[in-house]
Amino acid sequence: MSARRTRQTARFFLYTMLALLLTWTAGCGKNEQAGKKKAGKLAPDFSLVSLDGKQLTRESLQGKVVILDFWATWCPPCRAAVPHLVELDKKYRDQGLVIIGISLDRGGKDEVLKFARENQVSYDLVLGVDNDILKSFSDVTSIPTIILLNQKSEIVFRAVGFNADISQTVEKKVKELLHKT
Repeated sequence: MSARRTRQTARFFLYTMLALLLTWTAGCGKNEQAGKKKAGKLAPDFSLVSLDGKQLTRESLQGKVVILDFWATWCPPCRAAVPHLVELDKKYRDQGLVIIGISLDRGGKDEVLKFARENQVSYDLVLGVDNDILKSFSDVTSIPTIILLNQKSEIVFRAVGFNADISQTVEKKVKELLHKT
């Protein structure tokens, strides 16, 4: 076998193993069970500006059910979550759901906008790298991390990683919160 063929085979094996590992862990960082960690705790105060210039603050979002999705374009589980979040946005936006994708990409606004166009992202996106949002939510140590806030801006659900179970649980909780009076 030629040296070039050996390198190609080794590279293929390495990429395959890497893809399997990323799929297996279901998150870009440490994985943990989804659940009610810190449920009922008021979300830290935050002030974000979306890529289209909209001001988003904890105070301005009170009365809404809010999903904060910490993600990046290079993270396979994050990318897998995007179509599910787009679907939730379409289904529940008019009922009071707000989704904010907090991008941790270092490539800047153009990279995130390109991804958003290609994937028809309909919800608000913000850049989180040079923002105090990670300091505010200091327990976000892996991505994707999905945090669900009730109408009082209390954290009612937090999940690290993404899979079908998390997707179903998030939608179930969103429906419950939107239908509470």
